[in-house]
Amino acid sequence: MNSYDVFEQVEKMGTLPSLPQSLLHIQKVATDGKSCADDLAACILRDQALTMRVLKVVNSALYQRSDRERIRSVRRAVIVMGFEAVRKLALGLSVFDMMSKLSRSPYLGTITRHSLVCAGFAQVLAEAGRRVAPEEAFITALVHDIGKVVLVECSPAHMDNVLRDLQDGLPVLEAERRHFGITHDRAGRRLAARWKLPLELQNAIGDHHDIDPLRPPRDIDPLLAVIVYADAIGNFTCAPEHHARELAIGRCAALALGIPPARMEEIYIKAADEIAQLAACIGHGVGDLLDYAQLVNSEGGALVAPAAILPEELARRTASQLELYRHVGEGIAAGVDAGGLLADILDGAVDILGFRRVVLLEVDQATRSLVPCLCAGEGAVDLGEQMHLPLTRDSGALAQAVLEHRAFHVPMASSPAYQGLAGCELLAVARCAGYAVAPVMMGGAVMAVIYGDGGADGGDIVAEQASELAGLATQAALVMSAGRLAPHA
Repeated sequence: MNSYDVFEQVEKMGTLPSLPQSLLHIQKVATDGKSCADDLAACILRDQALTMRVLKVVNSALYQRSDRERIRSVRRAVIVMGFEAVRKLALGLSVFDMMSKLSRSPYLGTITRHSLVCAGFAQVLAEAGRRVAPEEAFITALVHDIGKVVLVECSPAHMDNVLRDLQDGLPVLEAERRHFGITHDRAGRRLAARWKLPLELQNAIGDHHDIDPLRPPRDIDPLLAVIVYADAIGNFTCAPEHHARELAIGRCAALALGIPPARMEEIYIKAADEIAQLAACIGHGVGDLLDYAQLVNSEGGALVAPAAILPEELARRTASQLELYRHVGEGIAAGVDAGGLLADILDGAVDILGFRRVVLLEVDQATRSLVPCLCAGEGAVDLGEQMHLPLTRDSGALAQAVLEHRAFHVPMASSPAYQGLAGCELLAVARCAGYAVAPVMMGGAVMAVIYGDGGADGGDIVAEQASELAGLATQAALVMSAGRLAPHA
């Protein structure tokens, strides 16, 4: 693959149906000199999820006002904050939302996590340096790695090769050039220009890897400087072999951004709270972010947030899953009843992964509905009896898993940010804090869906569980494709 192939994909992405219509409408208003506050508010209100996110962010600490007025309408937000500020906020949230949903690659989770971590650091660095508006730094950092999404969309297989090179120690830009003929910053600039994003966003997206954080130019643009250092700090590992470099980057960040060096430790600590708040505003649970990042401090290192599941527990689960996979494979080879093998898989979701209730729902194409057929866990039978759900948007992520052929994790299911995804009918019967859904695919079609949660009125499930559930769904597909359980369709 070469740069021409990537640019050709960028042209296609400029008109992808998956590009949020809200972004297209906002762009239209932005380029119309006759537009007013009402026009922009009307564009944002077309997307309910975006509306809720904009209102959450404008009422968060990011946009604190001296009068502490609570903004309850998008039109009021435009009047109080200004047309340009709300326009950029809506653009940033729309692009980030697109990044979160566009690709089917597991690597997208890493991209969106890093983008949100970077946004939190950028906001705090901008507040401390006072050379860049914190909201502008936040928005820019949120979309600075859009080029990685471009590369994934061009070829997930080539991106897998890039990731293998990274594990072998090759620098990211060199690995991208090797397999794509272009780097994500250049691909991102091309897409940003194609979408006519603000010029300052285009420059930050395209130039953030052109600056050596240890040797920044004296006349570096303040916004670009914030993004460069937020990106660098967001990648800190605190590994002993990187410790000296990471400390040096922290000192250079203070100098380049006009921040007293003594305040850098305070910034690292403050960023933890900021990232968690931003995640909630945008609609990502803490579980979605896994471990945010590691930061250097005077003791040598500290986690901003611990991993949702400890590595030791993750290793135990992995070993148990492999044993289950072995059992399933041997059962298929021996002609064991498919219903029994599927029951073992669902029991594994409870006993190994920690779900409290798990339901397998078959897709009935004749009635366009989901039909529960197997359950596991405390209270799962009662839940299953109520889960005869139609394949409509009201069924939320259950239906979308079928329609879009991908898994979903819905933390904070009752949050307004998830109103379009959680599923009104499902939440009415499940009454859960959050859930995960994984499609069971056979021959390119979704024949069933596995649903798992933490129980009625119980705790949430985390990102690792959602990922592991998808692995069990693959095993269920192997069982069903062996022809031992006839689907309704």
